[in-house]
Amino acid sequence: MLAHDKQPDQKRIVAFLAEESHMPIDDVATLYEHERAELALGAHIAKFLHVFAIRNVQEILRKRGRDDRALTSPGSALLAV
Repeated sequence: MLAHDKQPDQKRIVAFLAEESHMPIDDVATLYEHERAELALGAHIAKFLHVFAIRNVQEILRKRGRDDRALTSPGSALLAV
């Protein structure tokens, strides 16, 4: 196998995403695998799926982080209910 055809190390990707988002590795791994599988369904070329999967996971985790902060912020209307 040529060096430029080597697939990325999925464990390193997941560890990076987990550290970046302060989320458990198992949760991020499940999310990454799901996103990559969804992208693979309609893909004709799979070489760069990991790039798009990373981007999707980062966006999902950012949204979750914003939602979590909104729920725990002082004076939140959601907490008053």
